[in-house]
Amino acid sequence: MYRNALIIGSNTGAPERQQLRYAVTDAYSFANVLKSIGGISNTSCIIVENPSVARVKQALQALKESAGEIKHKNARKEILFYYSGHADEHGFLLGSEVFEYSTLKAELNSISADVRIAIVDACASGSLTREKGGVKRPPFLYDASSKMEGHAYLTSSSDDESAIESDKIKGSYFTHSLVSGLRGAADFNSDGKVTLNEAYQFTFNETLRRRKKQLQVRSMQVTIYG
Repeated sequence: MYRNALIIGSNTGAPERQQLRYAVTDAYSFANVLKSIGGISNTSCIIVENPSVARVKQALQALKESAGEIKHKNARKEILFYYSGHADEHGFLLGSEVFEYSTLKAELNSISADVRIAIVDACASGSLTREKGGVKRPPFLYDASSKMEGHAYLTSSSDDESAIESDKIKGSYFTHSLVSGLRGAADFNSDGKVTLNEAYQFTFNETLRRRKKQLQVRSMQVTIYG
C-alpha cells in the first residue's frame, strides 16, 4: 500500500476574520502522526503554510503527480488531504480569496487512487459533505488487502457551525482529538489498527467532551465502492 498526503494549515482568512493561532500548528501535528505511524514518508507528504488559491492548486497538482509516479502493478494507492484554517459554506478562505469545495472535490477525484480521504478542520466545513450517489459501506484506514474504492470526507463542523481553537491545548479540539485517536486512543477493539469509523467516533465524542456545553457537531460522508 502506498500513501501520499497534502497537509495545509492557514492562520489567515478573509480580511474581516480574526487570525487563527494554531491552524498551522495543527497541520504539522497531523503531518507528524502520519509520518510516525501512518505509513507516509517525508517525500510523500506535502506541507503548505498560509497558501494562496494558486499555491493550493499547485500543491494538488504536485500530489497528483506524486501519486501518478507509483507504477507498481496492483499497488493500492491512498490519498489523504488535510486542511486547517478559515472556511465558510463555499470553501476555504485564504486571505481575500476562496478555494471552493467543488474545486477541491474535482481535483481530488482527478487523482489516480483507490481511496481519497479529505479531512477539514474549519468553520462551516460540513458543506463539503454535500454530495450524493454511491453505495455506503464500512470505511477503513488499515486494510491493505481490501479491494474497495471510493472517498471519504471528515469535517470538524456542520455547514453552519464554528470550529474552535483552545489556548489550553494550543490547537483545535477537533485535530487534537483526531491525532490522539490515530495514535491509538480510538482503537476500541484493541486490534492494533484504527479504522476511519473508530477515528470518527472517538473524535466526535472527545470533541464534544472537551467543549462541554459548546456544541460542535462534525459531519462525515463516506462513499466506498465495492
